[in-house]
Amino acid sequence: MKLLVSKKIRRYLLFLVMITVAVVEVPIIAVGQLTKPVPSDTIIVLGAKLIGKQPSTMLRLRLDEAVRLYTAGYARAIIVSGAQGADEIATEASVMHDYLVAKGIPAAKILLEDQSYNTHQNLLNSKEIMRERGFRSAVIVSNASHIRRSLVLARQLGIEASGSAAPMADNAYLTAKQYAREGAAMLSLFVLNQQ
Repeated sequence: MKLLVSKKIRRYLLFLVMITVAVVEVPIIAVGQLTKPVPSDTIIVLGAKLIGKQPSTMLRLRLDEAVRLYTAGYARAIIVSGAQGADEIATEASVMHDYLVAKGIPAAKILLEDQSYNTHQNLLNSKEIMRERGFRSAVIVSNASHIRRSLVLARQLGIEASGSAAPMADNAYLTAKQYAREGAAMLSLFVLNQQ
C-alpha cells in the first residue's frame, strides 16, 4: 500500500514539474523565436560573460546581431551594457565597444553603460542614458533564451522596446542550461511581482 501511494505521489510530482516547465519554458522559447525588432532610437545590447578581453560566444552572438541591426538602419546608436564581474579583467561594456568598433561601427555611435551587474540594472541604467540622449524607444538585443525576461523587465521599467533575439550557442548543454536558468528567473520574477 505504501509503495502504491509513493508511486502515485511521484507521478503527481512529475506531472506538476512537467506542467510548470511547459507553462514557463514555452513562452520563453516562443518569444525567442517570434519576436521582431522595430526601428527605434537605439539598440541596447545586454552584457554577458567575458573570456579574458574577448566576448564569450553568447555575447559575440548578441554583438553580431547588434551589428546586423545597426547596418540595416534599425537605430542610430547602440548602448552596450555591463560592468566588470569579479572574474573579469575589463568591463563588459568596454569589450563590447571594442568589438563593435572592430566590426565597423563608429565609436561615436556606441554609448557605454558599465555599472550594471544584472538584467534589471542593465535596463534601468540604459533607460537613464536614453533619457539623457532624448531617446524614446529601443531594440533590446540578447540571446533567444533571455529575450522574454528582458522585454518583461523593460515593460516594467517603462521602456518602449522591441526585441531582437540573437541565436543561442551551438552547444546543446549550454543551450539547455540557459533555458533552465531563464525559466527559474522568470518564476522568480513572477513570485516577486505577486508580493
